[in-house]
Parts: sequence; structure tokens; C-alpha cells
Amino acid sequence: MLQMQFFETNLYEIIFWFFIYSFIGWIIECIVISYENKHFTNRGFLHGPFCIVYGFGAIGFYFFLKPLSHNYILLFLSGMIMASILELFTAKLMIRIFGGFWWNYSKKPYNYKGILCLESSLAWGFLAVCLFGFIHKTVSGIAASFSPSIGKGIVLILLCYLIIDFSYTMYHTLKDGESRLPENSMTVE
Repeated sequence: MLQMQFFETNLYEIIFWFFIYSFIGWIIECIVISYENKHFTNRGFLHGPFCIVYGFGAIGFYFFLKPLSHNYILLFLSGMIMASILELFTAKLMIRIFGGFWWNYSKKPYNYKGILCLESSLAWGFLAVCLFGFIHKTVSGIAASFSPSIGKGIVLILLCYLIIDFSYTMYHTLKDGESRLPENSMTVE
């Protein structure tokens, strides 16, 4: 199954990219939110060092925005819109499941119900440009630096880890309710 080709790329490489982007997203979130909270804050839904929404977002950016990769203005605007839609969808899904979402932009100017804000939307556009400018070359280089057999092994281990972490986190989040919501999250009545 990992041998399947998807847009002329091995599925295991795409999954490898997903984990690298999820890890990078976790680092970004921890830095930004720790700075805002003035103490270390482990950001992300999972217990481990992955913000999977960044993995999905980056992979989506790569495949959907690749045709725009040479037009930085269109890339910026499309990345801004696409990521904002993903953020809105993720928040709506989390509200439905957990009664809240893991961030809160309500104190930021030009926000929509604390879910979206202009500052973050602009940052997503900037990240889309950076993804095609230099980030993806590094990420794909890391994934390609492993032989296919080792890369597949790493991907399988990470997938098993993700399934266990996600299952454990979902179970405890649903069981404990709001007590699992992190600082700076927003609950909806």
C-alpha cells in the first residue's frame, strides 16, 4: 500500500512529509503560545509532538497550490484563504465534538468568533509562500534522505504511534470534557 503513487509521489513519502510538517507545526505553536503565556505550553491536540492540522494543511497546500507556486501573490492569497477555511472547518468540528476549540483569537483585532483573525490568516498566506520558497525542499529532502525500506519503517512506526496517541487522547478528552482543553482555548456554550 505504501508503494502507491499519488501525484507522482510515493504514498510513504507523503505520509513522511505529513509527520515532518506536523512536528514543525507543533514547534511553531509551542513557541508562539509559550511566548504569549510566558511559560512553556504544549500545543496540539495530541500528547506527542505533532499538530496534525499543520500536516494536513501543508500537504493540502502542496497539492492544491502547486500550480500557483510561481505566482507569489496568488499563492499568498490562496494560502491565506485555504488555511482559514481549514481553521474554520477544524474549529466547527471541534466545537461539535468537544464543545470548544484549541485556540482563541477573540482578543485579536478583526476576528470572527475567536475562530479566525486577520493576523493568523496573513500568517497562513506567508507560510504558503515559504512552503514553496524553501520549506518543502528541506522537508522532501529529509524524507528522501532515507532509503525506501527505512523510510517505510519509520512511517509505519509513526503511523502506529499516531493511532495510539490519537485513540488515547480522544478517549480521555471525551471522558474528561473541558478539563483537556488547553490554555487559550475557547469553549462554546
